[in-house]
Amino acid sequence: MLGASLGHKQCWFSDQSRSVLTHSLVLTCPEKFSEHKFVFDHEMLISFSVIILRIYLVRHARTEWNDRGIWQGNVDIPLNEEGIKQAEKLADRFSKVSVDAIYTSPLMRSYQTAEKIASRFFIQPMRESSLRECEISLWNGLTMKETLERFGPFYKEWSTNPKAKIDGVESLGDVQKRLVERIEQIIKEPFENVVVVSHALAIRMVICWVLDLPIPLHRNFRIENASITTIEIESRPRLVCLNDTCHLEE
Repeated sequence: MLGASLGHKQCWFSDQSRSVLTHSLVLTCPEKFSEHKFVFDHEMLISFSVIILRIYLVRHARTEWNDRGIWQGNVDIPLNEEGIKQAEKLADRFSKVSVDAIYTSPLMRSYQTAEKIASRFFIQPMRESSLRECEISLWNGLTMKETLERFGPFYKEWSTNPKAKIDGVESLGDVQKRLVERIEQIIKEPFENVVVVSHALAIRMVICWVLDLPIPLHRNFRIENASITTIEIESRPRLVCLNDTCHLEE
């Protein structure tokens, strides 16, 4: 076994692991949630750095339109009574985390959710238009059944072709592009824990980016209202937790 001491911390990796090293290795230390990246040259420890950021992707809490099962898109719908309760439970959950910044879609349902979380930290949520939901005015206010009956071919094109050009509907490729550009900007900020309050489609676009999946596969992920999806950034983004709603059961 080869060990590396970091002050009072001790990290270990096996000879088998060492045998496959070329230039770098990521080690996990016994202290939870602490990771260290080491760079080796001819088995000599040259340098290390701690590089980690957690981004908590939060879907807004419930609205009346969620209860009715109809598309909301960029229609500015507020939280309903249940949604306000969910947002308060989110705030309780995040009170255990040292949150550095909160970014939110400007839509009311997201901003209200973000406000509840921010109240525990005495910080102001920052509205970001790039975090808004996909523009789907062609079928806003319709159920999925009604959408397929009235706009079936358009919906199929939009949901399977990330570059689809349909009047009144934003392509999923464009949604992913603006979300990822904003996430990449956040990564450059000197933060450790950031909350991003957004929408189901928007969050699924980020997940596809993190997992390097084709955009149409976003439908394989379920993102509930007031759920938390966590990604970590070290040398690259990785998905840590998907659609966590355990706080809603308390």
